[in-house]
Amino acid sequence: MWSSTAAASPAEPGTARTRSPYIDTLRAAAIVRVFLQHTAPLGALTTLLPAMWVMFGLAGYLTAVSLRRGGAARTVRSRVRRLLPPLWMLAAVAVPLMLLHGWHPFVWTDLIPWVFPLVNPPGSEWGAAFVITLWYLRVYLWFVLLSPLLWWLFQRAPVATLLTPLATAVLLSTAVTLPGSRIGDVVWSTAAYGTAWVLGYARESGLLDRLTWPVCLAAAGSLGAAALLRAATDLDGLQDPLVPVLWGTAVVLVALRARPKLAWVTAVEPVRRAVALLNARAVTVYVWQLPMIALGTWLLGALAGPPLLTIAVGAVLTLGAVLCFGWVEDLAAKRPPSLVPAVPAAPGGAVARVPVPSRVPAA
Repeated sequence: MWSSTAAASPAEPGTARTRSPYIDTLRAAAIVRVFLQHTAPLGALTTLLPAMWVMFGLAGYLTAVSLRRGGAARTVRSRVRRLLPPLWMLAAVAVPLMLLHGWHPFVWTDLIPWVFPLVNPPGSEWGAAFVITLWYLRVYLWFVLLSPLLWWLFQRAPVATLLTPLATAVLLSTAVTLPGSRIGDVVWSTAAYGTAWVLGYARESGLLDRLTWPVCLAAAGSLGAAALLRAATDLDGLQDPLVPVLWGTAVVLVALRARPKLAWVTAVEPVRRAVALLNARAVTVYVWQLPMIALGTWLLGALAGPPLLTIAVGAVLTLGAVLCFGWVEDLAAKRPPSLVPAVPAAPGGAVARVPVPSRVPAA
C-alpha cells in the first residue's frame, strides 16, 4: 500500500510535461457540470460528477506540479495573479450595478473581499447571481496560500496530511459545532475540500499510483457507503453537509487514481478544441456563468421553463461574456490578449502560437 513518506514524482523537477487529455477533459467536464447544475438542476449530475471536489482535486494536482518545478514563492505568486484579475473584472461590472440598484447597507470595506477574497465577496440581494458562486474563489485562494505548508507536511507525513482534513470535516459535522461566521466558513471549507486538494498532491508525487486498484476501490466504496448511510439515517438527509464531503472525496480518489489516455479526445478535433478552450477560459466561465444564466432567465420570462431553452440561452450569453472578458485571463498569464485563445495543435500538427494554460481556476 502506502509508505510513510511520499513517493518520488514520476517526472523529475524541471522536466517538461506533456499535456494530459484526461486532466483537461475532467476539468472541462466539471466546468460544464457546474453550468448545467445552475440551468437544469439534476441531483444525478452532482452524484455522477461532484464538480467542486473534482476541481479542487485537479487544482491540488496542478499546484503540486508547480511547487515541485517552480518552488513555493513562484507558485503562490503565479496562481494568485491568475485568479484575481477575472474577479476584478467581474467586480468592475457587478459592484456599480449593485450600487445603482440600491445596495444597502454598503460600506467601503465591503470592497476589500472583491480585491482579495479571503472571505466571500459581499453583494446586494439584487446582485445575488454575481456573488453566490464566488465562495469557490475564496476557498481556492486559501488553498493556494496554504499550499507550501501543505506540501511540506505532505512530503513528511502524506497519509496524515491526507486524512486530517476529512477527519476534521467529520468532527465538525458530529461532535463540534462551528460558530456561524466568516472564520467558521473558512475552517469548514478547508476541511471539506482539503482531502481532495491533497489527493492532487498524492497523484503528482506518485503515491496514488502505488495504491492498488482493489484497495483504492475499497476505500472509495467505504466512503460512498458512509455517505449513503449518513444520508439515510440523518434527519437532514441529503442536506447534511457531510454527505457530499464523503461522496465527493470518494469520487476524487478514483478519478485521480485513474490515468486513461483518452486518445479519442485528441483525435476528434471539435472535442479537442472545446476542451482546450474551456481550460483556457476556466475562471471567466466560472465567474460569469451564473450572472448570464440569471440574465437569460429574465430575458426568457415565461418561456424559461423548458430546460433545453434555458440551457441554450444561458450558454450563448455565457459565451458572449467569455468573448468580452476572457482576455483578462491572457493578461493574468502574461500573454498577449486575444478574443479567442489559440488552441495547441494536435500531436503531429503545427506548433501552436500560444499554449493553453493548464491551471484551475482555478475553475
